[in-house]
Amino acid sequence: MAANRPEPMDPEEVARVIAVPWRVVDNTVHAEFLTRTMVVGGQMVARAIDAAEALNHHPDIDLRYATIHFVISTHSVGALTALDVELAAQISAIATELGVDPA
Repeated sequence: MAANRPEPMDPEEVARVIAVPWRVVDNTVHAEFLTRTMVVGGQMVARAIDAAEALNHHPDIDLRYATIHFVISTHSVGALTALDVELAAQISAIATELGVDPA
């Protein structure tokens, strides 16, 4: 495996180390947050994009009026990796900073 490609993680290991509200579904991690307004949702999405760009690891984001649903996986590996765990942790920290609760 190339040196710049992250190593796959066992989904059970990811489930043990990932924080609520994240959950493992197949080879992805999912979480939903209650933003209560589109403005706060937009702020959270913008900050999540900044975090994703810094890691060069990009989630699928579904922004609705009062909720955001994130799906993260390492497509290049076809499995979960430490990048998924790290980005999920950063998105959760952003939610906490903005006062956004898990759904």
